[in-house]
Formats: sequence, C-alpha cells, structure tokens
Amino acid sequence: MPTEEKHILTAREATVKMLLAVCRDKQFSHAVKGKYLEKIEEKRERALATRMFEGCLERMIELDYIIDSFSKTPVRKMKPAIAAILRMTVYQLRFMDRIPAGAACNEAVNLARKYGFAGLSGFVNGVARAIARAQEIGYPDAEKEHTKYLSVKYSMPVMLVEQIIGQYGEKTAEEVLAAFLRNDDSIPVRCMKHNRSVDEIKRILSESGIAVEDGFYSPDALRISGIDTPERLPLFSEGAFYIQDESSMQAVLAAGLSGNERVLDLCAAPGGKSVMAADILLCLGNGTVEARDLTDAKLKLLRENIERCRLTNVTVRKADATVFRKEDEEQYDVVLADVPCSGLGIIGKKPDIKLFMTEETERELCGLQREILKNAVRYVKPGGVLVFSTCTLNKEENLGGYRFLKEKCDLIPESLEEYLTSGLWSETTKDGCLQMLPGIHRTDGFFVARFRKKI
Repeated sequence: MPTEEKHILTAREATVKMLLAVCRDKQFSHAVKGKYLEKIEEKRERALATRMFEGCLERMIELDYIIDSFSKTPVRKMKPAIAAILRMTVYQLRFMDRIPAGAACNEAVNLARKYGFAGLSGFVNGVARAIARAQEIGYPDAEKEHTKYLSVKYSMPVMLVEQIIGQYGEKTAEEVLAAFLRNDDSIPVRCMKHNRSVDEIKRILSESGIAVEDGFYSPDALRISGIDTPERLPLFSEGAFYIQDESSMQAVLAAGLSGNERVLDLCAAPGGKSVMAADILLCLGNGTVEARDLTDAKLKLLRENIERCRLTNVTVRKADATVFRKEDEEQYDVVLADVPCSGLGIIGKKPDIKLFMTEETERELCGLQREILKNAVRYVKPGGVLVFSTCTLNKEENLGGYRFLKEKCDLIPESLEEYLTSGLWSETTKDGCLQMLPGIHRTDGFFVARFRKKI
C-alpha cells in the first residue's frame, strides 16, 4: 500500500477528483489545483491533468450538451463521479487530438469501476464510444435558437449570454465570449522599479532565454511567454516584478500618485494594487500604503507579496471593509476601492465563476459594494481621490456603483485621460470611468472610475 497519495494519482484520476471538488463540493478551482496537482509525481502527468481540468471547466456547457445528445440520462441526473468521468472523456475526444479515442474510452470505464460504479461502466462505455464515432455534433440552430447556440458555442450560461448581449449589444458580446475561450500563454507582469529598471528586467529575462515583450497599456508592464511556472523565473524571488493583469494596473495609474500620499487599499488581497502603489511612491521619494483585508489567509498572502517585493512603506491590517472605522475618517489622500464583485471579467482565467453565478448573487454583490463604498468615501480627505474598480462586466455593478458615488455620495468624477494611455481612451474616460472588455482590449474585463472629494 503506497504511503503517499501522490504516487497513486494519475492525471485522469486527479482530474476527476478536481472536477468533483468544484462541481459537487463548490470549491474554488485555484484551491483545488493546489491540493491535487502536487499529488501527481510526474511533470508530464501534471500538465495533462491541468489541461483536462481547466479545459473541462472552460467547455463544460458544451461538453454537457454533447453528452446529453448521446445519453438517455441527462448530465444533471447522473452520479457526480459519472458526470465528471464523461466530461473529462468527451473533452479528450473533442479537444485533444493526440489522445487515442480508444484509450480515452477505456480509461473512462476503468475509472467508473474504480469509483464503485461497475454497474454503470457499460453505460459510460456506450456513451463515450458513441461520441467518439460521431462525425458531427448537432449544435443548436444559430438562427432559430441564437441564444442557446451562443451558450453552447462559447460554453457560457444562457443567463450570462443574455446579460452581456443586453448590456453591450450582440456584436461586442460575441467578441467578448470568443475572447474568454482564446488561449494566450503570455503572462503580464509589472516591474518593481524601485528594485530594478524595466529595461534591466527585460534584458535579464531575455538573456535567460525567456520570451519577453513590452506591455500594451503601461510603461512598467511586460508580457512573458512560454513558461509554466512564473515563480521559477530569474528575479522573481527578489521581487523584481509582480504578476498582474494590465487592466488591474490601470486602477493605480488612475489614482495619479505624485508622491507623499497616504494611500488606503480597502480590499487589497492578493496585493497587486498595494504593491504597485507602494513601488510608485518609493520611486517618487515618499508616501505610504495601508493594505487591508478580512481573513488571516488573505493577510498572509498580502504579507508574502509585500515582503517578496521588498517594500518598506506598506502596512497590513485586518479589517472588515463593511464596518466603518471612525478613527480613519478623512485620513487618506487616496483610497483604492477594488470591491468584491461577480468576477465576470476574469472568466477566461477562472472559468468556474460562470458555473455558479446567478442574478441573485449579482444583486447581493451590488448591495455589498454600496456598503463598502459608503465607508470608502468617508476615509478620503477633503480634496482627496477615490478610485472605484471591479473585475466584472456587469453594468449594474459598475455603472451602478459609479452613479451611486456621483449622485448619492456627492463625489466629482474626473477625467481619466491624464492618467491612462490614449489606447484606452473611450467615450466615457473624460467622464471619469472606463470599461475594459476581453476581445476589445488586450486585458481582462475590468472597470475603473476616478472621483475627487469636495473640499
């Protein structure tokens, strides 16, 4: 009997366990990967498990549609383990050309038996082999069932397809949906300029044989390609750069830091905005950042990132952003309020978000955001700046929050065009807000707005 589970987990076994953890147990995919991938000994098997797991989450609606087309029992009524096995098998059959169909089907049968469902192994085999033999899959009619067609084609819940079309129009919506499925192996990073210059970091990475190019929207951003473990890159351990999407960088750029400011990052973990603001202030000569979040796990992550990036002007505090702290009233020159949101802008990186999002959850998040924003406003000094941001596409959260700050909190929106590259200017940036969209911009989906508090 092996003493360590990692020696007995194959890629397919790990994939089924991860799918069960997400789909049945409602765990977050990033936590699940951290738990199970380390139990696979071989690097090649880990890579295969990662590809299958992420692919199944990304394509799950399409996979379920295919399975339902060949099975008398719909996926929603299957045993969770059987559903997971079939999803993984169909992903291999439809999206992984190098895996022989026979091998994928045989492994599905073996896994069904291993999970104690020997009586269903014939069912699994029949469905899997029928799909393997099929020359074509009958997808919904693009004209007669357009919404369902888009839902299956882009593996997005009908509710979200309808929402994105309703808010952005059909043409833009389809560009966004397609972008979520587009594979881009480049990793955006922001250089810590108090540590090393952008040119020096770029040179050292290039000389190490790493593909690196300039970012699209920030002079301090680089994009690194062809790597699978950023933490092993030269300069990572000494904090020369921080992995951060360029959309998130815009929230700090929008603050227009000039030096000597006292900055509060209300919902800071994992720390990208705090780290960036602190780096800018160090380069300008002075200024401090206070990074707050709610849980010990998030505070630990904050401290790890701050320490790695060798920042001496950041303090970390445990605090609930929905609870007002009287002692902090009007104490900060800049408040960054990157509030909890539905996360629809980062579905391309965290596809499990779309599997569980509901209209009720979105409404609840809007209420939570207003609570936090009311407190954020009160922490800003008269004449100070509030930056409101989210990583979602939902206009009810984004423009709803913008209107709340403008109309209910008596803040003054200020143009973003002094602070952001012209490549991001839009019809709304003069009014103080910007919505970045995957497929339209080369970023995640992200919203940022800048406000000034009256004196």
